[in-house]
Amino acid sequence: MRARALWFGPDDRPLFGWVYAPDDGGVRGAVVLCAPVGLEGVCARRTFRHLAERLADAGVAALRFDYDGTGDSAGSQDDPGRVDAWMGSVRRAVDLVRRAGAARVVVVGMRVGATVAACEVGRGGGVDGIVLWDACASGRTYLREQQALGLFSLGGEARDDGSVEVPGIVYEAETVAELSALAITSTEGPLADRVLVLVRPDRPINKGMRTRLEMDHVEWGEAVGQSDVVDVEPFQVREPLAALDTVIGWVSEVMGPDVSPFSVPAARPAHTDTDTHTDTHTDTHTDTAVATVGRDAEGRAVVERIVTFGGLGLFGIVAEPAGWERGETVILLNAGVIDHVGPSRLWVDFARRWAAGGVRVLRFDLSGLGDSPVRAGQREDVMYPPEAFDDLAEVVTAMAPDGPGDVVLTGLCAGGYHSVEGGIALKVGGVCLINPILTARPSEIQADEDGRRARRIDPRRQATTARRRWVRALPAHDLLGSIVERLPDPAWWIINRVAVGSPSARILEKLVDGGVDTYIVCGETEARVMRRGQAAAFRRLARSGRFHLEVMPGIDHELFARASRDRVGPVVTERILGSVTTTEPVRRV
Repeated sequence: MRARALWFGPDDRPLFGWVYAPDDGGVRGAVVLCAPVGLEGVCARRTFRHLAERLADAGVAALRFDYDGTGDSAGSQDDPGRVDAWMGSVRRAVDLVRRAGAARVVVVGMRVGATVAACEVGRGGGVDGIVLWDACASGRTYLREQQALGLFSLGGEARDDGSVEVPGIVYEAETVAELSALAITSTEGPLADRVLVLVRPDRPINKGMRTRLEMDHVEWGEAVGQSDVVDVEPFQVREPLAALDTVIGWVSEVMGPDVSPFSVPAARPAHTDTDTHTDTHTDTHTDTAVATVGRDAEGRAVVERIVTFGGLGLFGIVAEPAGWERGETVILLNAGVIDHVGPSRLWVDFARRWAAGGVRVLRFDLSGLGDSPVRAGQREDVMYPPEAFDDLAEVVTAMAPDGPGDVVLTGLCAGGYHSVEGGIALKVGGVCLINPILTARPSEIQADEDGRRARRIDPRRQATTARRRWVRALPAHDLLGSIVERLPDPAWWIINRVAVGSPSARILEKLVDGGVDTYIVCGETEARVMRRGQAAAFRRLARSGRFHLEVMPGIDHELFARASRDRVGPVVTERILGSVTTTEPVRRV
């Protein structure tokens, strides 16, 4: 099986995708995968990647892609004409696999991705089969569900300007109107020669969609395990193996046995303002595709390059001003198990904004996360893997072969933790931490799938506040831990010295003493947990001249709320681009 990342579509607004194909270059057809959007898309990402890999192993090419203005594709979720742009993205994806040689094409859509796909196929035809996987009968239905979820998880009240906020996205009033008019019931004709509809066994089937699809060529099945894919937090996702088997078996039957050559043409390098390009390291392999994804204030191109690192092939995308040669490099790390796109697509927004300001930015996936492979013996979607030490060493060395002094590691949540570990071990120039978590248990001492635990903490870890080993050996120490968490601040002065391996202030001192400029922006809860019992130590850190902590009351941890992103984004951007003025003599981070 071969997998290739690429941009396709118009040069001035490229779409990003991954093509999977059998090794021998012959296919029985191709599948275009239309993912959900927003947080549902984040949760379904691993399922769609595994589906693409398994299809390729079965002799069927697969294309998974990001709609216009989402993921790594060009554009913004705030742009006008979102629904038409998404439908156009589906059409361009179908055209791509057709041009590559696929004689038969099936479209597989999930949730609102299925709604968009059905409406595009309904008006344009041209496919042999379509799978509607837990499809939203209409955009209006989807918005109602997501609005209820947003009000519950983000708090606040319904917006009075016609827009709808859901975790990670605000659908502007125009998009709400466009989505509300989108419905599978409004489509006409057979959609495709064959149709498979997978519905949740625990939910009633929408009557209008059932009536619309009551045809001989339409088959019905169950979307088994769907609630464990899109109704949970990203780190809680469980892959719907039975549903995957159903989709793969059905697609294989539709494709038939005939094989045709399949080859996606090499992407043309996008036009930039200069042909200058500097390879960063011999172990960094750059794809021939370079996409122009924006312009700076003077109209100069902001370009992105697809890169892989080391023998494993860690995946990343570099954003930089056209012609960039030397200067500061910011490396954005995974937030929890969210891929390199970042929470609420924040890493993409940051990368392009900072590149327009003259900074080179890499967003990449640690091994076992997003689009990076797993290392031998590693599990996927682990937030604090010890393998991250090897990943960071490879990536920082590749991006800064002359030394890490101009590298700034940036991360949110678990990404903040990995930034601290990398900063201490690699002596980078700076770290920028957003709601960092230093109190989580390392993966090697968490129970595995068989319930086993109690392995030693990896000796390379220097930034964990995990309880000392004798504490972890106590019966019901997890229950004791939940009680201890509620103790007042003075009690934590004792706990930090008796039961905690390395309190957070001591961890941050390692950064500062190592010459790493350290900037932290976090909410009140994260600040309280970080500083408890250590007020004097944090005052000493502030006097060092290399440490700055900014507390923002009211921001949510994952920055899923737009209000939180609107507050944190400008502050971090100013810090990275060097325009923040503070009373402390803090070097630019």
